[in-house]
Parts: sequence; C-alpha cells; structure tokens
Amino acid sequence: MKSIKSKIQASMLSVVLVGSILIGIVTALLNAQGIDYTMEKTLGPATHIAAHAVEWQMDKYWIALEEAAASDIFRESEPDAEELVPVRNALAERNGFIYTGKIDAQGMASTGEDYGDQEYFLQCKSTMKPYISDIMNDGSQMIFLMEVPIITDGRFDGIVYGGINADFLSEIVADLAMGESGIAYVMDQRGNVIGHKDRDVVEKGSNMIEAAKSDPSVADVAAVNQRMINGESGFGEYKFYGDNKFVGFAPVEGNQNWSIAIEASQKEFKSTLDQSILLTIVVVLLVIIATFPVAVKVGRSISGPIRACVARLEGLADGDLQTPAPDITSRDETAELIEAMDTTRARLNDVVQDVSHHLGKMADGDFREEPDRTYWGDFIAIENSIKSIHSALRDTLARIRSSAGTLAQSAGQVADSSQSLSQGATEQASAVQELSATAADISENAKRTLAAAEEAGDFVNQAGAQLNVSIGYVNELNSATEAMRRSSEEISKIIETIENIAFQTNILALNASVEAARAGTAGKGFAVVADEVRSLASRSDEAAKATKDLISNSIEAISEGGRIVDKVTDSLDKTGVLAGNVTVKMNSMVEEVEGQTDAIAQVTDGIEQISNVVQNTSVTSEESAMTSQALSEQSRLMNELVSRFQLE
Repeated sequence: MKSIKSKIQASMLSVVLVGSILIGIVTALLNAQGIDYTMEKTLGPATHIAAHAVEWQMDKYWIALEEAAASDIFRESEPDAEELVPVRNALAERNGFIYTGKIDAQGMASTGEDYGDQEYFLQCKSTMKPYISDIMNDGSQMIFLMEVPIITDGRFDGIVYGGINADFLSEIVADLAMGESGIAYVMDQRGNVIGHKDRDVVEKGSNMIEAAKSDPSVADVAAVNQRMINGESGFGEYKFYGDNKFVGFAPVEGNQNWSIAIEASQKEFKSTLDQSILLTIVVVLLVIIATFPVAVKVGRSISGPIRACVARLEGLADGDLQTPAPDITSRDETAELIEAMDTTRARLNDVVQDVSHHLGKMADGDFREEPDRTYWGDFIAIENSIKSIHSALRDTLARIRSSAGTLAQSAGQVADSSQSLSQGATEQASAVQELSATAADISENAKRTLAAAEEAGDFVNQAGAQLNVSIGYVNELNSATEAMRRSSEEISKIIETIENIAFQTNILALNASVEAARAGTAGKGFAVVADEVRSLASRSDEAAKATKDLISNSIEAISEGGRIVDKVTDSLDKTGVLAGNVTVKMNSMVEEVEGQTDAIAQVTDGIEQISNVVQNTSVTSEESAMTSQALSEQSRLMNELVSRFQLE
C-alpha cells in the first residue's frame, strides 16, 4: 500500500502534469478556435464585399441595357436599321460592352443571324426578365451575353443584348486572395467556375459538383459549392489537393445568380500553432522539475500528523474513548483534523456514558429518571430513540400493571361465579335424579293399573248376564274414565313443559361453556347463565311435582273405577246377556290405559335425558371453576412480576 506522502507527491506531480497538458491543449484549441473564428469573421465579410463589388459592376451593365430597352429607338427600330447602329456603338463604348444589339421577337439579331433557338433568348422571352448566358468563348475571348427584354404594353417585343468580357471577374477575384496560397473564385448557377485568378481554370470549365460524381475525394468541395449555387452564404472547410482549406462564400445579388468564394489554406494560417504546442511541452517539463521538491516537502508535512491521527483513530475503533489526541506543532488543516478528532472522541464518550447510564437504569427496572441530556447532529436520533424507548416501556409497564390488577380482580370474580355455578349444577343434578326416580315409580304404578284393567276386562266378560242392571254402574265407570282422560291430557301438557325446559337447559349449558371461555376478560355473563340454569331446574322440579300429583289423582280415579267395576262385576254375573257390549267398552278402556302407560314411559325417558344434560352441565361448571382458579393464580403472578418495575 502506498503511503499518503507518495500519493501526495504523485498527485501533485500528476496534477501539475495533467494541468500543464490541459493548459497546453486548451491553449492550442483556443488558438485553433481563434484562428477558425478569425478566419470566419474575416472571410465572411470579405466575400460579402467581393459579392457587392461584382454586383455593383454587373448593375452598371444591367442599368445601361434596361435604359436602352426602354428607349424609343430600340423599341421602334428593326434590329438591322441603319439609325440604330450609332446608338448601339455609343451604348457599347460608353458602358464597357464589347458590342450591343437588338433581337426582335422572332429571334433575328442586328448581325442578321437568327438566335431564336438559343437558350438565353428563349429564357428571356419566357420569363420576360433580364437574363445572362453561361460563359462562352466567341473565338478570341471568354464573354457573357446579357439580355434585357423589350416590353410593349405587356407584350414581349424583342431584347436588347450586350456582350461583356468575362475577364473582369478574374481581375476582381485575383486581388481577393488571402495568404500566399489563398484564392477566390466565382461560380454561376450551374456550378461552373467563371472567375478565377488562373484563367485556364475558367477556360477549361471547372465544375467540382460534376467532378464529385466520379471522384469522391472532392466531395467536400462539391458540398460547399452546392450550398453556393443554392444561394447560401456562410463559412466552411474542405480538403483540396492534400491541404485543408477555409472557405467563405456569399451570393452575388441581382439578375445573374452567381456566387463568390474566398479560399485560404489552414496550414498557412495555423503554422504558429505548432510552435505554441512545442513551447507548451517545454514549459510542462520545467514545471514538473520545479514541482518535485515542493511535493516532497508538502507530503512530509501532511503525512506525519495524519499518521498520528490514524493511530488514535485505531484506538478509538478499539473502544478507547479516554486517551486524548496527540499534540502536533503545525497550525494548518492537520491541526484542525487532530482537534476535530479529539472533539469527536469527547462527544462520543459523553454520548456513550449517558446512554449506558440510562440503559443500566432501565435494565434494573428503574424508570423514574427521565433522559434529559440534549445531543447534537446525527446523535439526536440516538437521543430520540432513548427517550422513545424509556417512554414506551414506562407507559407499557404502567398499562400492564393497571391491566394486571383489573385482570386479577375479574379472574377472582369469575372464579367465585364458577364455584357458585358448579354448586348449583350439582344440586340441580341431585334434584333431577330424584325426579327421575319418582317418574320410574309412576311408570310402575301405571303398569300395575294396566294389569288391573285387563283383569277387570276379564271380570266384565263374566258379567254378561246382568248387563242391564249394571248400566248405572257403567255410567259411573265412564265418568271415572273421563276423569282419567283429562288427567292424561294434563300429563301431556306437563310433558311438553318438561321437553321445553330440557331444550332451554341445553341452550343455556352451551352459553355457559362460551362464557367460561371468555372468563379471561369478563366473568359476569357466566353468573347470569348460572342463575338461568337454576331457574329452569326449579321449574323442572315444579313440573315434576305437578306430574306426581296428577298421576296420584289418576291412580285414585282408577281405584274408584276398580270399585265400580266390582259392582259392575256383581251385576254382570246376573246380566250375562249384555256382557258382549260391555266387553267392547272395557277393551277400549284397556287401550286408553295402555296409551297412558306409553306416555308415562316417554316422560320417564325425557327426565332421563334432562338428568344427563344436567350432569354434563355440572361437570363443565366444575372444569370452568378450575380454569378460573388457574387464571386468577396467573394474574396474581403477572402482577407480582410487574411490581418489580419502579414507575412514577
């Protein structure tokens, strides 16, 4: 691992090296951009000035021809009229034309030749605007032919033309060259060079746009030339014959649709840039040599205090919050670093001590002391956390203490209610068992009554001879039988009451189970259920007693019927003739007694079911009482545990 001293030295040298290189690069780029900017700002105005010069020169020719086209002599004379000759000569001599003339509407010229099929004539005739021909060679020189239409009442009536020497363009651009290798040139709307300091270029018809179709190396030149013929003005660059060129271009306004360009060599104007780059390299080397001893000294002055600070921070990382920071003699940022580290140690120590104090108190169960120390910065989060923990635990324990007391009290009440319910259920089970035994006795008595009735039937069979004498006794027997029937109806009602009580007792037993499950939160409902169960048990007892009384009455009625049957038997001994009818009646009575016996058996079964339900209720009540007692004990233990914490 490299030391900080070597890193500082390497960093300083790297910064100096990179900075010097960047300064050199930036300087070179700024110089290059400055040259580009200067050339753009120079070539642009220069091309506009040159374009205005060409435009001014051409405007003189156009104005002279337009004045001639508007004169009467050119309008009214035939192209070969004698009176037009001196006017044409004077026009040419006065305005610098090589020659001038007129062409009529059919294309006949002053020379006697027909130019009706020439492009310049057709263009001027179709547009009825001034037009200039492409550059052409008339056999001795390069010329332009300029035409201005003669308009009579809106009708094309011929043209006035004038030939000018194309060399004037080459003379203009020859003086516009920038630098020794710079040139200027003029192009027409087809991309042909029509003005150049080298006249051979004009005569050979140079056209870079056409040349680029077969020679990709001049595509950049063709692109700039295309912008020129589109009428644009601006600044561009291209490579031509191995040399990068600056070029500024502008359109020549007027009727000619020309454009002029001024070209300069980048190599020529950027020759001083190479010298500045070389000088920058030398300066970088000198700066590096001068920076090395300074970097060594600075590295030593920084690395020493930092090493001492690192050693103290390692002790701090190992948990040493007591040892002070080392002393240093410097007064720079390293001294501030040591001082800041010592301040950090002291503040960390304060925070740790305060946090340890409060956490120790809480660990001992003492929540009476509020954390009141104010922290700073990001330690505020620790302060808030300690206060939140203290407050939350204290409030929670206070609520648990309050809830534990309430729970213990409620559990005691539930336990007492469960004990009462268990005792009442036990007593109810005993009463139901006694009722069941009584019902069993009634059932046995009913069976004996049935046997007696059957025996009475036998006696009736024997009393057939004296049936007429015994009619009165039979009527009394019927009355007794009616009383027995009514008693049987009462027994049926009581049986229904007992069944309803059994159903409700079952429901209440279910509710008692649910209330026992809820005894942890509220035990009052269980007591209400127990009261209802006892009430139903009482009603069952009363119904059982009523059943006993009714059955006793039935027995007495049956006994009375027995005595009457005895009388009837004595009478039947004497009245055997009518015994058959009486036998039928007795058989009916026997069937009724059998029905009563079956009903009593059903009552006995219902009482047995009630007894089973009451016994289950008793068992459940005992279990609930035991659970309530255990809950009360757990509540007492929780209350004892919570009381260990010291709260306000």
